[in-house]
Amino acid sequence: MKSPRKLLDSLGNLRKAVDKLESGLEIPKDRELVVEGVIQRFETVVELVWKTLNRALKYEGIHAGTPRETMIEGFSAGWLSGEITWQDLLDHRNKSSHEYLDDSFISDYYDEIKELFKPIKEFLEFLENKYSGLSC
Repeated sequence: MKSPRKLLDSLGNLRKAVDKLESGLEIPKDRELVVEGVIQRFETVVELVWKTLNRALKYEGIHAGTPRETMIEGFSAGWLSGEITWQDLLDHRNKSSHEYLDDSFISDYYDEIKELFKPIKEFLEFLENKYSGLSC
């Protein structure tokens, strides 16, 4: 029997990161440090989203390598919908490291993070429900 330990650990870490991002988004964005903190939290969430998805797929016997392959397999499994949203998620994460200091990018990026937050949270809740009966 497969051990769900890594998957459950990933789900727990993703939950913590999503909760931290959500609390950051509740703070008014009137200070540069708030916006930069939200962007940093978002980047952490994106990493954990694809890694958690990858572990969940692996638990089900589906193997993917890269973040993009993982997202494709997530669509194939029917766990993700709105392909553009998930493609944007990866694209934004990659773009942020190259344009991080550009003021217009930071402002636009913050607003896009707010839009991407809802599908991220819904995905997390989907996985939490799917694997709620697992224990180590």
